[in-house]
Amino acid sequence: MKSKREKRKSIFSRLVKSYILFLIITILVYLVLAVALLIYFGNGSMSNASPQSFVHNDGTITDTEVLSRVGGWIEELDDSGNVINVVGDKLTDKYSYDLTDMAKYLDMGYASYEKTGIVLREFDVYDDIGYSALVRYAGDPKRIFLVFYPLDMVNYKISYMITNDNGGRYIWFLVIIATMFGLEIAGISFYLKRHIDMPLKLLMKGMNEVSEGKRDVVIDYKTDREFEDIRDRFNEMAVKLKETEEQKHQIEQSRNLLLLELAHDIKNPVASIKSSVYALKEGLVTEDKKDDYYKVIEMKVERISTLIADLNTSLKIESDAYKLNLEKTDICELVRRNCVEFYEEIAATGKEFDIDIPDEAVFANLDTQLFRRAVSNLLANANKYNETGSNVGVRILDDSGKITIEVYDDGEAIDEEFAARMFESFARGDKTRKTDGGTGLGLAISRKIVERHHGTLKYKRSGGRNCFVIDMKKCA
Repeated sequence: MKSKREKRKSIFSRLVKSYILFLIITILVYLVLAVALLIYFGNGSMSNASPQSFVHNDGTITDTEVLSRVGGWIEELDDSGNVINVVGDKLTDKYSYDLTDMAKYLDMGYASYEKTGIVLREFDVYDDIGYSALVRYAGDPKRIFLVFYPLDMVNYKISYMITNDNGGRYIWFLVIIATMFGLEIAGISFYLKRHIDMPLKLLMKGMNEVSEGKRDVVIDYKTDREFEDIRDRFNEMAVKLKETEEQKHQIEQSRNLLLLELAHDIKNPVASIKSSVYALKEGLVTEDKKDDYYKVIEMKVERISTLIADLNTSLKIESDAYKLNLEKTDICELVRRNCVEFYEEIAATGKEFDIDIPDEAVFANLDTQLFRRAVSNLLANANKYNETGSNVGVRILDDSGKITIEVYDDGEAIDEEFAARMFESFARGDKTRKTDGGTGLGLAISRKIVERHHGTLKYKRSGGRNCFVIDMKKCA
């Protein structure tokens, strides 16, 4: 039993059916319009616009209302070509015709009238006044009639001649037309199928490859604009999917590394706390040394608390669900307060603290608590790791719509290899790990905070200084 997918119509069969239906409807519409026009001009009947509808086989004349309405009339001639009777309003002054001339127009001799019985041929009479006549030979004995029409009416006449003698030819003609019609349908349908089926197959192939896990999928074909647009969108989607998965993989690796680093950084202080507690519990510590052991425990607990707090801040900032508490803030005053907090700490190391902050207020939309954390991390880093220099500084530049904050020190240049990854979590400049050092999260947290404020944090070595530069937009 075929599945529902197999039972669905292909685009090729749909195109064929649609094309046939369209042509049939078009033909029917034209036929209906033609019939309506013929009926209108024929006063309710298509046949009474032709000469035989006015002059019957027995020579009687009837139903001339339509002929009169279009400006025509009927003349009867004798054997000499003279007009012996007029039906309708005659609009010419000719009452005698040369039957020999008439026969020329008919492409036959006068004797052929006797043989054909009914003759329907057009010949022009008085072209200068705009009339033509059709000959009708009828009655017993045979009589000659001229049915006159205005020239503009004759231009739109419909003539049909299907008799027993040539009916076979018309049947073959219809067969040829039907065959040509079928070939046209098939040709157009295959042409459309080739232009539609090919890109669809390539698209399906590409989607199957992507669903199977392939990520370097690129579709290339040239066809109609719409399908090329679909091709380009597919290729863009494939590239973005690959980039997303690579980013996801990097995030997973980063998270795994972060957990490993966290476990490593917690392992040593926990071991130190455990051994200190054991020594105190078993009475292995003399009274005069107990305070030192308690201080070690307190210091290790503080380190673990700081590490967990930094890790929590880092994860919180990375979360899309975390919303900043933004408010219009004087960034100069905010940084100035940071400097006050660090002044004594920097002075205690014997370093000079240079502060260059404008007196005028410069406003930006900030989450004040988070942004102070970012600047504090930079100041702490500049003071702690500047072992060879004697200067730490902060400078704020107001350049039209941009604010630049620089935190610098004149210490030894940061190694280029480390500089490339210094903003990663748990990155340290030491080649050997030191558990009594920083958490390795300070610079990573600062960059994440700045980026959440739609700014940038970069490092550069300039003028013998290590300089961390924050660029961000200010508000009015």
